[in-house]
Amino acid sequence: MFKHKYIITVESDTPPQICLGDKIHGATVIALETEQYPDFVDLAWLTKRFPMSRKTLSQKLELFNVGNSGKKLYDPNIVIPFLKLDIKNRRGRPRKN
Repeated sequence: MFKHKYIITVESDTPPQICLGDKIHGATVIALETEQYPDFVDLAWLTKRFPMSRKTLSQKLELFNVGNSGKKLYDPNIVIPFLKLDIKNRRGRPRKN
């Protein structure tokens, strides 16, 4: 039988108390990864992580721009939580009841 890979993402100020080889509810921890955000991110960096066009991201994040009008830079600690709350999976026109 094939083994399946499950990915769990945890955000915290301190690292979690998990070690390689630990067993969590019958599963074994085989890898731990961390991702550090740069100080400021641009639209290209954000389009890789969120399924929106550059134009849409630029319009939604206009208030959070810390760069100038030519080079738009954003603080990832503010922008990423805002975009995660704002993602909607609506497509097409609304239903007519």
